[in-house]
Amino acid sequence: MTESVPSDAASQRAVPARDFDGLYKALLEAHPHDALHLLCGARLDGQAVVLDGPTEQPRQRSRQRDKVFLVRHSSGTPADIYHVEVQVQRTDDFQERMVAYWAALALKYRRADHRIHQVVLWPLGGGYPGRFRRDRVQLDYRSVNVPDDLDPGTLLASPLAPLALWSQKPPHDLVERVADRIAATGALEEQLVQIELGMLVGGSLAVQVLEALRRRGMNDVLEQTESGREIARRNREQGLEQGLEQGLEQGLEQGLEQGHIDGMRALLRARYGDLADLDDLARQLAERDHDGNIARIVAGATLAELRS
Repeated sequence: MTESVPSDAASQRAVPARDFDGLYKALLEAHPHDALHLLCGARLDGQAVVLDGPTEQPRQRSRQRDKVFLVRHSSGTPADIYHVEVQVQRTDDFQERMVAYWAALALKYRRADHRIHQVVLWPLGGGYPGRFRRDRVQLDYRSVNVPDDLDPGTLLASPLAPLALWSQKPPHDLVERVADRIAATGALEEQLVQIELGMLVGGSLAVQVLEALRRRGMNDVLEQTESGREIARRNREQGLEQGLEQGLEQGLEQGLEQGHIDGMRALLRARYGDLADLDDLARQLAERDHDGNIARIVAGATLAELRS
């Protein structure tokens, strides 16, 4: 069975956008067994109890471990402590901090009853090899370069599917399978985390994921993510520019009135897709109040409002 001690971060609905640390930690908290097995190499039986461990170091409140899991086994064997760090890029003091983290855990958990495992996740790859040497100090930890070290097929079959978007060897149906996993997730909070994490991949791949989720009728969920709102705003602005540009070109050739209609049609298509009454609606809006209706579309008016 799984027991979870909720943290303040997990109870917050708003997930910081463009934040690998926060999104990874939220994903780990939502799916500890999958995370420990797939990311940390842990072998868990059905009787293992996974608890949130302390992340704050004594007297160093500004320096916290990203995530700690305490795994207790029914067999009575020593409990496993999994310390997980999410690190986007190398820093000069990172490995020294890993030593400090290990030392703090070693002081808290007795050797006879606990085994400490440290895992560093590098979302963009390029991490340290997982072995630190300095003077007579030696520390080995598990270093996971997400794009290179994780099997995308295994990730796609789990709630951690968005991580496969960074894979160096993705399957041909990567985007559709990621979207399927997100759509199949039951809890809204988890969907928001998965979507925000998927948007971090950026570029055309993020847009493809967004469109795949829209095809699955998830517009209402996308509207609650900062990334979804940002991309929608950009698309509206781009649609407006394209519509005005096309309208100007057509107007020079066929007259201002027809140019306004064509521009309105292009903007409607960019914002709402191919409508059955697209031509009629474009003509009505252009003739009724061209500039005012363009402003209403950009502001997010519904089709019902435009048709009224």
